[in-house]
Amino acid sequence: MAASLTVGERIIIHLSQYAKFQDSYEVPIDISQDGIAAALRISRAHAALELKKLKDSKDVMERLSHIKRGKTKRKVYFLTRSGTDKAKDIKDFAEENNIDLSQYQDIRKCKGPELWKALDDKFKPVVAMSCVFRKPFYRDVLPDISVSLLPVDEKGMVDLPRELKEYVLSETDPEKVKDYHTIAADYWMRWDDLKEALYHLVNARRFADAEILVNSRYKELLLVPDDDLLEAVANIRDVTKGYSPMVHYVQAEVARRVGKAEYCLILTKVMEASSIPSERFNGYWIEGMLHMDRKEWHLAYRSFIRARGVYDDHINGALECNIAESLIRDEDYHEPKEILSRLIQHGFENPEDEARAYFLLGTIAIKTGDDDEALRMFSRSRQAMINKQVELLNDLSQLYTSMAMRDKALEMALLANNVKMSK
Repeated sequence: MAASLTVGERIIIHLSQYAKFQDSYEVPIDISQDGIAAALRISRAHAALELKKLKDSKDVMERLSHIKRGKTKRKVYFLTRSGTDKAKDIKDFAEENNIDLSQYQDIRKCKGPELWKALDDKFKPVVAMSCVFRKPFYRDVLPDISVSLLPVDEKGMVDLPRELKEYVLSETDPEKVKDYHTIAADYWMRWDDLKEALYHLVNARRFADAEILVNSRYKELLLVPDDDLLEAVANIRDVTKGYSPMVHYVQAEVARRVGKAEYCLILTKVMEASSIPSERFNGYWIEGMLHMDRKEWHLAYRSFIRARGVYDDHINGALECNIAESLIRDEDYHEPKEILSRLIQHGFENPEDEARAYFLLGTIAIKTGDDDEALRMFSRSRQAMINKQVELLNDLSQLYTSMAMRDKALEMALLANNVKMSK
């Protein structure tokens, strides 16, 4: 036996890890021809040639089996009794001669230093590119190479262990890592995964593109706020003046929603010092919402009043409802009743604000012992919500019409009519 393992011996060592699946209905892709090629970092053709030799020598047997998460049966390979005996002999020989078998392991089972040391220099960039991805991705985004270097699942997706990624990136030129993040950012933009795209744009130092993304897609980004999103938006640097109001808004609002109160307050103070009225308004608004989250009703009221002062000539229905609710929560019922009554007299641009105003009036009526008035207000709130639902369905109908989807447009229009008739 040679001082280093032949490809055939490496296949035997690899397959020895999967004996437990011999009687299983579903098996991992790792024991298919593609899986073996990827694990050993050899070409598919080379794997096929070596597997044929191992079958001829009766060390490996072949059968059709279902692959986990796959849709069709594929040929998979297991060691025979002879192959199992050879695997033991190879391991004994490696131990006696201080041969490190780890370098022959599946890339997903390799430790970072072991992999990096054993990897051919010309393949290192492809591995490093794959390591910037935080989520599984399609292999075809990376350059083609002559060997099946990366483990690919039945759907053509690649995903490497976090510890391996961290080590590889620590050993890679930072300027190259920035380039690889650009590849990942463009990939996720094509798949419309905004959070991942933003993360990679920031790490690629493409801050101008990052702020454009935040400015144009902020509503979608705020649908699922989390610590990852906060880290990405918080790391946008050199924000241009035209985009700063929206970038600051998203930074502060994400911080509020994920519970980073102190950071949120720092951002709102920056916004409140802005010369741009809309940014000052949003700063006071978010500060008020943060105080509401913390049940600091009097502080919330103060922030919302300051927001109102930014636009003296405009009545904002949602803001007036916030002011009224902060007072109601603080057990003050007279002033919010006046605020909401004036709002109803003024009229509403948004049925959702109308529904909320009537609901708050109903709450005041309950708190003050007027059950009949509460019932009347809650009924009006329900009617306003129905109006909101009708509005949304009509908007959907128009959207489908613009997309030439006449059946869906008609379906939404009929639903809107049915909801309207149920009032």
